[in-house]
Amino acid sequence: KLTDKMVNKVVIRQMKTRWGSCNPKKCYINLNLELIKKPLPAIEYVILHELTHFTHYNHDRHFYNYMSLYMPNWKDYKKLLEY
Repeated sequence: KLTDKMVNKVVIRQMKTRWGSCNPKKCYINLNLELIKKPLPAIEYVILHELTHFTHYNHDRHFYNYMSLYMPNWKDYKKLLEY
């Protein structure tokens, strides 16, 4: 179980500078429309990243440890977004 919170809304839209964003308090996630052009593991990485913010707000050690718990090779998948 990734989080105790339910996702209230997922919006797919054009985003200029991010692959995803979220509001942990309102429990919604925004995903960049351009993700559809990326490999599935990269899409899963972005979704996990945003869901992790529901539990860990900041990009600190706890955030990345949590990411690694559910996706040990997340760094490899993140690289798929860089080309």
